[in-house]
Amino acid sequence: MRKILFPTDFSAAADNAFVYALHLAKEMDAELYVLNTYMQPVLSSTHAGQPELVPEVYENYELHQFEHFKKHTASLRQIAQEQDRSDVPITFLFEEGSVVVNVQRIIEKEKISLVVMGTNRAEGIMDKIFGSNTLGVIRGVKIPVLSVPKEAKYQGIKEILFTTLFRERDESALTEIIAIAIKFGVKVKCVHVHKDKNIEIIAMADRWQKRFSDERLEFVFLDFDQSIENTLNNYINTHRVDLLCVVKRNKTFLESLFKSSISNRLRTHTNTATLVLQEGEDPGTF
Repeated sequence: MRKILFPTDFSAAADNAFVYALHLAKEMDAELYVLNTYMQPVLSSTHAGQPELVPEVYENYELHQFEHFKKHTASLRQIAQEQDRSDVPITFLFEEGSVVVNVQRIIEKEKISLVVMGTNRAEGIMDKIFGSNTLGVIRGVKIPVLSVPKEAKYQGIKEILFTTLFRERDESALTEIIAIAIKFGVKVKCVHVHKDKNIEIIAMADRWQKRFSDERLEFVFLDFDQSIENTLNNYINTHRVDLLCVVKRNKTFLESLFKSSISNRLRTHTNTATLVLQEGEDPGTF
């Protein structure tokens, strides 16, 4: 059985993403791991002049966090019931430490196939767009990560859009995206923004069409309008897109996500759930 990891801070944005995780787990016949983490406060050995109280403070803090965890896990089970997904196998994990470190460890230990995380764009600051934890996870793991903004509401997955440069290194990612599309019985639209016709791109599209001839694959070529992200945003605003799929380029974190990566600059403007896959022959298998 496949396994999906859902890190949560029990915020409204995370609860919204939990709905996506539930439905994906159901359609992909996957088990769902729900992770909540906490960080111990940093106290000096002479805290408040009473060093003997330090262990007690830590213990009380951990107990408080655990009570918070138990309260909210009950709320998540209620959401699963309301979504008619109470049959999805769920394992709850309560761990001390940072989100990224725990996610990396659990991925390795449990052989996780996909990470789903909620994001909140309300602050308008770069690291708040995905959420600082989501950014750290995308940077630190080598499996697909689904980022779900608070504004995105699950209405089923009927349209999947894959932004591509039509490079051979995108082909493996497309294979994984098609695997998801098959489960939902939908088609994948491969979209590319161009200024001039490119014979190599046309040849690659023809190759993909032949390779995935039995799948519901569609190609969309958009004429460049002001900028690539503006062109894509205009398309998304006028067409239904339930899942936007992009490839994370193998560059430094800030370069790939905010400076030179077209797909991630686009992500800052859309309220669509976005699946980020690795570039190359091993994009992460789901």
